[in-house]
Amino acid sequence: MKNINIWEISDRINIKLNEEFYKKIKTLVYKKYSTKRKAYNIIKDQIGVSFKTFYNILKEGYCNENFFVPLKIWFNLCQIVGINKMELQKNIIAYKTSNGPNYISNPILPIKITPLFDMIIAHNIADGTVINPLKNRLPYFGYRQFDLFFRESYIKKLEAIFGKLNFSNNYYLTSTRPYCPPVLASLFFKRYNLNVKSFLSKSARIPPEILNKNKEHLLAVLIAFIIDEGNIDSTLIVIKLKNINLARELYEICKKLGYNSKFNSFNEYGSLYILRGGMKLFFEDYKKIVKKYQEMNLGKIESKIEQGLKIYNRPIYKSPGNREIILNLLKNEDLTVNQISQRLIMTRQGVRFHIKNLENQGSIFRKNLQGKKNIVYAIGGRRCLSA
Repeated sequence: MKNINIWEISDRINIKLNEEFYKKIKTLVYKKYSTKRKAYNIIKDQIGVSFKTFYNILKEGYCNENFFVPLKIWFNLCQIVGINKMELQKNIIAYKTSNGPNYISNPILPIKITPLFDMIIAHNIADGTVINPLKNRLPYFGYRQFDLFFRESYIKKLEAIFGKLNFSNNYYLTSTRPYCPPVLASLFFKRYNLNVKSFLSKSARIPPEILNKNKEHLLAVLIAFIIDEGNIDSTLIVIKLKNINLARELYEICKKLGYNSKFNSFNEYGSLYILRGGMKLFFEDYKKIVKKYQEMNLGKIESKIEQGLKIYNRPIYKSPGNREIILNLLKNEDLTVNQISQRLIMTRQGVRFHIKNLENQGSIFRKNLQGKKNIVYAIGGRRCLSA
């Protein structure tokens, strides 16, 4: 597993140090150089700050203030007093970009490139945007997600990789676009040689290095796309993208993972279909990996997959008289296709077939709408909605 040290992320990182370590650096500076001015003269060309700023950084009580100091200052100071940079990294208690408001506390350092790391990239390819601000600030990710569970899950994934994210407020509880701070986005760009254009919906591709990784990394990418772009259609998982090449890459991932699947394209769209056998194997693999990485939880999608897998395990699936069973259900209450499918553990396609025939016979009618597009059916021969 590849590890990334903090000095490899970006050259625009500011940090806060553990107080005891801060005091250790000060003590060694005075012990070796007697004055701050002598130490400053040795490193001034590397740190790029005035002596007044340098003097204040080493002033008593500075560590207790809410100030973040450029990493390069501490890096060069440690170098001239004989402190190993790995020891420096162990004593960082928070970091952020030089002019960013949000910071990471209790950081996980060095950063490990786990399947969650690649899953974040997949989320931002599937349903993200890159914000490229003005005033010399670094670009960062905005992840569009309307489901609160998955918004919180996105933040939890980031925290499992990097440490505690500190925003001015927990805006993502109400906003539909949680953000990945610039200091973290910088690492994602740098790690796979990405740029702003790498995340455009019509041209985005999965980084080749990720496509050549092991099963857990590939599975993490596929789970991300199922969360953001997937649709569970009874015994199928369908991912349809306005990006044929990207959809084909997901199909290649399915083949590598051994999932029975199909791919087709029409006009600008590419569609991946994970078939019944593939969905079953995928769900088995998912249940294993989610024990290791709880942040990969599929939420409500998990129950939809379970429902789809039950269909072929029930005798009713191939029993005669399903049309009559549906008719009997509707005698007791008005229902949508989805509701009937759930009650009978039957595919929605199968239910629609019988509903169409019952409607043509005049046995049922379209009563009203549930939500914007779910038709509610009822017993009778009159139609209240146009066909």
